[in-house]
Amino acid sequence: MRVFRLLLAYDGTGFHGWQAQPGLRTVQGELMNALTTQLGPPIESLAAAGRTDAGVHARGQVASFASATALPARALVPVLNRALAADVRVRAAREMPAPFHARHAARARRYAYRLLRQDDVLWGRHAWWPGRAFDAGRLERSTRALEGLNDCSSFRSTGSAASDPRCHIRRASWSAWPGGVQLDIVADHFLYHMVRTVVGTALALSRTADPEAAMRAVLGARDRSAAGPTAPPHGLCLEQVYYDQEGVA
Repeated sequence: MRVFRLLLAYDGTGFHGWQAQPGLRTVQGELMNALTTQLGPPIESLAAAGRTDAGVHARGQVASFASATALPARALVPVLNRALAADVRVRAAREMPAPFHARHAARARRYAYRLLRQDDVLWGRHAWWPGRAFDAGRLERSTRALEGLNDCSSFRSTGSAASDPRCHIRRASWSAWPGGVQLDIVADHFLYHMVRTVVGTALALSRTADPEAAMRAVLGARDRSAAGPTAPPHGLCLEQVYYDQEGVA
């Protein structure tokens, strides 16, 4: 069996997340169907670097799988895209050494969350308008406190699977984009709903006297009830996954 690595992009609007679920349209399910149709069984261990939730988008998702196909890796892009719907695309493909696994080998991931400054019928599919004005500088001060190695329990949704709550956040900064502002956040791993909860919390704390101090207090509480609301999924996009020999921005 040969191991392949795929770079994927998808609009999450029409998907119930990455993970295959009976009777529901998922990215993993669609990709597995395309792989089986185009390459033939058996297709083994189709895994993703990030199991995105329903409504979450990606332009830098990485997936890996094993197949006995004789096709060269470069042929997988056109072959698979012919079998996939327009809202999911294979951007690149390469063959990897046999131990490679998209999730286990990942060193860090970069997500972006986009906020709109006003309601917009077009951009509103991929960015969130929170319904009121916000100050980008105060959002920046609120997330500055998150950078470094921290216990991020305050940003993990209740009922999620147990995992190490310590996350090394390399960057959590805001920048302008044409429709508003976006949070770029890079970490070695993320907890369930973590980025969306960070966004909801940053918006709430940006209206306090000292957003940075307020965020440090939330972080130190290690309690979900101390954080703000969870922002909706459609503003979130998995932008990039980093592996060994690929510098983490």
